[in-house]
Amino acid sequence: MLLEKNQIASIRVTHIPHPEYSYPRQVHNILSSSSSTHLAPLLLILHQNSVIHFLLHHLVKIHSQSTILPESLHRALDFDASLPRPLSLVLSKASETPRDILRQHLSVRFVVSTTPSFAECLNRASRDLEVIGLGSCGSVFAIPGTEEAIKKGSDVHSMWNDFRLTNSVHNAFAEVRNLLQDTFPNNTIPRVPGCTGFYMPDHDFWQDNLQRFPSDHQQVGAAFTVQRILPLPKRNRDALIELYFDDEVIDEAKNDRENSACLVRVYLGENESNPFYDSLLNFPLRLNMIEDLEDLKLDIEALADEMTIALAVIHFQAEIDAMDTEFVLGSARATPAEMRTPELRDDNEPHSVEELEFKQLPIHLWVLDFDKAKRIIPVRENIDHLVAAFLGNDPYYPRPDVDRDLWIRFRNTYTKASCAILKRKQAGEAAMTLPQLFLDAVEAKIEEHKDWDPEQNIVFG
Repeated sequence: MLLEKNQIASIRVTHIPHPEYSYPRQVHNILSSSSSTHLAPLLLILHQNSVIHFLLHHLVKIHSQSTILPESLHRALDFDASLPRPLSLVLSKASETPRDILRQHLSVRFVVSTTPSFAECLNRASRDLEVIGLGSCGSVFAIPGTEEAIKKGSDVHSMWNDFRLTNSVHNAFAEVRNLLQDTFPNNTIPRVPGCTGFYMPDHDFWQDNLQRFPSDHQQVGAAFTVQRILPLPKRNRDALIELYFDDEVIDEAKNDRENSACLVRVYLGENESNPFYDSLLNFPLRLNMIEDLEDLKLDIEALADEMTIALAVIHFQAEIDAMDTEFVLGSARATPAEMRTPELRDDNEPHSVEELEFKQLPIHLWVLDFDKAKRIIPVRENIDHLVAAFLGNDPYYPRPDVDRDLWIRFRNTYTKASCAILKRKQAGEAAMTLPQLFLDAVEAKIEEHKDWDPEQNIVFG
């Protein structure tokens, strides 16, 4: 079976024997063959019988030739990587410790090469929604085979507020992204997921989709579709488990499907006294836990900068108070602007250039959850409100009473980012003083309550 030239598009396929799967003898024989001419017709047949993803996980380089595949198969190869299985896990050195892995890879400047697992490919055929997050406002469900999720809750007004303000902040970041990238050329700019359809309790959405939710989440409410924040790659998740879980539960935790939806909450304003956990859901990575990874010190500063840039955008571009907003580390597909392309000099003679072999999943700092936030005009009279929202949140931000040096960095970055945004908006002199007034007020409030002991101020109703 040969393919006509007008039916084909060229892509390179590498073959990896996977010890977890067995294949029919005739398939194995062809995969083991040195001739790539056998492979194209075989892949076409398997693709037409919906078995292509089963075959594609035969990945180590046995063939050096390019295999010619039909364009429809080329499109089929662009399958879901929403729960990525990093190829780097296969290629990593056996001597690497969990500390080495996190030190090298748990960074907003690192890009992970991945390929999906066989089970994840099959998820394209499964339309049931999967729980990936639980919160006070609503629960989040992955839509298998896509890069979208559904957030669902019972309080229509809170959900509507989250939907509106998340999009306001998403658009605010888009408006000033180039400005901030020019102002902070050594930093990546945090991301905010975009939201699309919103579904009231009387919308047809529920009639069509309610049965897709898990059995204990099949109550009608309000919902909206949102860009999914992809979890950290498995290699990072396993390293966190090995470092912060009790030895007797490590193997079980690595195989627990719930832990695959791992997003890391970055707490730069608090230290951990007993860093042992039993779940990766909403995993809290506190300041001293990051510092304990030795060489990751620069990443603390990068995280602090990016968190600070985000807060400046929320305050002065989106004009929202950031009450109860979360900052998490997760991954995402690289956009065309983020993909590294070959750097070629003008005097280079023409030559063949290999394409990137694997999808790239950069790790990003993400900002989410605006259900409790409010719009606020950034004027002097509202500084106290911004301070209350800042100190009332979980300990994401650096604090002067926890790490003075990191707080000074926070002050400098917040002032620089805020003033760049205000200058772009042609703000007056009074507005240009607001960032400094806010920071001074935060310090004053922390100093005022430095002797306050929460354990001595517990009120029982």
